[in-house]
Amino acid sequence: MAPTIQPISTHLELNLPGIGDFSQHSLRPRAKTASVYFGELFPEAAKQYGCPFVEIREALNEYSSVVTPVSINLDFFAAALGGDARLGHSIIYYQPEMQWYYREPQLNIYKATTSEKLQSLYRGLLMRAARDLPAENNRLNLCMEFQNDRTAKAVIQRAKSILAADYSFFSATSPHQRIKGPELHERLMRVLCESMLQPSEGACLTVTAAFNVFCRLAQQRQLGTLKRSLFKATMADLMKEMYGISLRHDVPDALGKHQQAWKGVRLVEAETFAA
Repeated sequence: MAPTIQPISTHLELNLPGIGDFSQHSLRPRAKTASVYFGELFPEAAKQYGCPFVEIREALNEYSSVVTPVSINLDFFAAALGGDARLGHSIIYYQPEMQWYYREPQLNIYKATTSEKLQSLYRGLLMRAARDLPAENNRLNLCMEFQNDRTAKAVIQRAKSILAADYSFFSATSPHQRIKGPELHERLMRVLCESMLQPSEGACLTVTAAFNVFCRLAQQRQLGTLKRSLFKATMADLMKEMYGISLRHDVPDALGKHQQAWKGVRLVEAETFAA
């Protein structure tokens, strides 16, 4: 009589770390499945968007089984691309320019990057998991199916909304800074107003004098040039905000000719602040 073949038991699983594992924020995942592995690696993304994968567990016999991730959670991986705040990582999609930025942790400044580089990062995360997971996991989909261009591009596209940042992210008063951007000129004007000007009754600061100091500082910081008209408009707003004074057009110079200036404030010796 031929031996009876027992059918393999198969069932779907939604695997996540336990509550205690979430609170530990492990930097080195100890997971037994791909879903729990990524849940430990990016706990905040798992809390907000759920299981990284739907997994199938197939019982080979009464003692062993194999787990295969069969469906990917695009929202989870889109959020995971935002980085690990515990390590100072951050990636955002700056909507006003439709541009990706990542934070360089040593300088704490944002630099531009591309969708292609983010796809490479996503694929690298999958390959790292395939390397680290124990033998009872089927790694085929991690190495092939979920790495195809269609899935990688879908993750990046989904991340545009999940990691979106508006104009305020890089505003002149924001704590976030980037290497280049129009807000850098306003930041420098704020330095000028806060550090290089002092209230002084009877004194006046001409637009020309302020603009000349600003241009010198911008050159030192390699920010490039700015139109005088743009400088005057932004500087007028800042002077009203910080000192409560408006730009006047009737301030006479030494020859009695009217010029544009702010009355009641003077320029401190600029060399003191050149660095």
